Amino acid sequence: MKAKRETLARLMIEKQWLNKNIIDPTKQDVYNTIDNLGCLQIDTISVIERAHYLTLWSRLGNYEKSYLDALAYTDRKLFEYWAHAACYIPMEHYRYYIPAMKTREKEVIPRLEKRTGQGKELVDHVIKRIKDEGPLSSKDFDSKKKGKGGWWNRKNEKVAMDYLFSAGILAISERVNFQRYYDLTENVILDRVDKEPPEKEERIKFYFEKTMKCLGAILPKDAREYYQHQRTRIKMTPPKIEEWLQKQDNVESIELDGESRPYYCLEEDRTRLEEIDDDFDFDDVQLMIYFDNFMWNRDRIQRLFGFESKLEIYIPVDQRVYGYYHLPVIYGDKIVARIEPKMNRKEEQLIIRGYWTEPGFKETEHYRDRLEKNLEDFAAFHGAKTIEWLC
Repeated sequence: MKAKRETLARLMIEKQWLNKNIIDPTKQDVYNTIDNLGCLQIDTISVIERAHYLTLWSRLGNYEKSYLDALAYTDRKLFEYWAHAACYIPMEHYRYYIPAMKTREKEVIPRLEKRTGQGKELVDHVIKRIKDEGPLSSKDFDSKKKGKGGWWNRKNEKVAMDYLFSAGILAISERVNFQRYYDLTENVILDRVDKEPPEKEERIKFYFEKTMKCLGAILPKDAREYYQHQRTRIKMTPPKIEEWLQKQDNVESIELDGESRPYYCLEEDRTRLEEIDDDFDFDDVQLMIYFDNFMWNRDRIQRLFGFESKLEIYIPVDQRVYGYYHLPVIYGDKIVARIEPKMNRKEEQLIIRGYWTEPGFKETEHYRDRLEKNLEDFAAFHGAKTIEWLC
């Protein structure tokens, strides 16, 4: 089968549920969205709402944010672990992460000794306190932080809890003001959850098929970036992944116009690829964040949408082309602009600090109407009563 670049872009928009129009989203809608995406990245930046809430907003509109916390920490239908990065993940997928946990479990003591000078005694100290007292956070330990700041400015107990979390010995029981509280895994991952580790082939099949379900047609190297291979510990090079894909009965190859490399999709998506150019009807505007699943793979976004991702929060001010925390703007099947919003929470105001259209894009009245409507929804989700443009 041959396809155009725009065809794969349209399929990706649909697979990511950006074309959904859900009215009055429920808690089940929130869960279904995360289940469809496979995982939901958690991030600390709060210039506007935090990333995990905004990724859901881009698909659900103005939903109730408390649904996400309830699903994770009350209903126990989601758990926190490493997927693409730190993520919320459907509890039904827990077993596929156990092999990575077991690998990290072997590394806990050596890494702690190298990092803190303490090993088993530190682990025993942390686990005993959690057993005796219940879920604990870093602030519940009295030892002093070390270093000048950032990652290295952490209490030894916090370092130990993070390593034990990665090893699957501790789990995140809840968050209070975004601060993690750690508990023994058996108290968080309940008995109803399947904890039987999959065989290697089953695990590979889960991650690669789920990636195609989430993205549509992929290059083999794309399968290393959605569920990030260093996080999930799937140690396969792109050529090995391609070899695996070619052997699957339910996977088909696609020739893309202008490229010599084949893409691969699930057999179930072939029919949609043949039809989508005739009936793709998403013509709305949607703001995105770079921590959104859709934007994770910068190379893929460049290939399919011709858009150069520039997340600039980590670079010096004088080197920024756009704003500190700007958002790409999707219009239909294209990424057409960038916008830099910032919340003035005290004044209940959404401030637009910058706005840049992509080369060659000409605004229309339809586009501008949809952009203004999307910004109104964005402001309402943030509790802003007014929008002020400074550009």
